[in-house]
Amino acid sequence: MVLAEPRPQLPLRPTALAQGMLREVIGAGDLVIDATAGNGHDTVFLAECVGPGGRVLAFDVQAAAIAAAQERVRAAGLVLRVEFFQESHAMMDTRAAPGTVAAVMFNLGYLPGEDHRVMTQPATTLQGLECASGLLREGGGLAVVCYPGHPGGALEAAAVERWFEALAERGWRVARYGALGTRRPAPFLLFASQARG
Repeated sequence: MVLAEPRPQLPLRPTALAQGMLREVIGAGDLVIDATAGNGHDTVFLAECVGPGGRVLAFDVQAAAIAAAQERVRAAGLVLRVEFFQESHAMMDTRAAPGTVAAVMFNLGYLPGEDHRVMTQPATTLQGLECASGLLREGGGLAVVCYPGHPGGALEAAAVERWFEALAERGWRVARYGALGTRRPAPFLLFASQARG
């Protein structure tokens, strides 16, 4: 008897939607960036996408996040594909050349299970987004999951959304995906891709 795989709950959560969309722009051997390594879920996803010949650059300012992400990557058997940097994602342009990156993921907010007062900040997030836009190759994808429901999250989410709107004015394809009618502000995904040619 063959068991059917469980169907995903719809609509998809922003993190699952981000992964599904980025899977379409990442190929074997690519260079990709996890701008907020956190507990390593996105890091592992990216490492699986790029295959044995690809590379993931993973950033986080918290030692606890780097340790958790490294353990998750190790458990998945993907250590050789990932390089970790305990530094701000605003520094990612010192680790990759312009036009060489297939995808960049941001999962904003705080590290689950740790001090919620330590979270991504609008200023460095916007710096990181500028870096990402310069590093992405044509047709590459930029995914940012915003969390407006926690203290400080709404301010950051609004700043990021304004930045994406300006990116659209520069000729990028930009979209926003999120739930409607929730009791508190729900997480949402902002996605951008630089048009080819």
